[in-house]
Amino acid sequence: MATAIKIIFLDIDDVLNTLPTRERGELFDSANIAALNSVLDSTAAMIVLTTSWRLSATTKEWEEILVAAGIHALKRVLGITPWFDDATRGEEIAAWLKKTPHEVAEYAIFDDRSDMGPCKEHLLRTSPEVGLDEALAQEAITRLSAGGEEGSGRHAA
Repeated sequence: MATAIKIIFLDIDDVLNTLPTRERGELFDSANIAALNSVLDSTAAMIVLTTSWRLSATTKEWEEILVAAGIHALKRVLGITPWFDDATRGEEIAAWLKKTPHEVAEYAIFDDRSDMGPCKEHLLRTSPEVGLDEALAQEAITRLSAGGEEGSGRHAA
């Protein structure tokens, strides 16, 4: 049996950047990247992109973009959530969880949106002013670590 994995469902805007970052013309904020790296390094979680930009590049290209930005994403980008017209982001995440061949031990969602529906208990909501900060990163580490210890098995939304 394959080892269960941990997943971070990752938005970009207002998670890995902030309003001030974008006003400076930058795509990523170093503090947000450091916070994400602390989660990745502490949990060995894999990344699934949920950003509205997800269809603009392949999984491999996303890995290259994230690694070039300093994110510890090498061999950790599993893919993207599906795009459904008129679906909430939570419904798209639930669809990914239902179809993945991977056993998911636990997952966390980093997003500034609240439309998580069936996945809302996994949301760690960011703000446009701050993005992903160390407090949310620590909460994600706690949640992902607890899920792994319990061996909770495959998650359905």
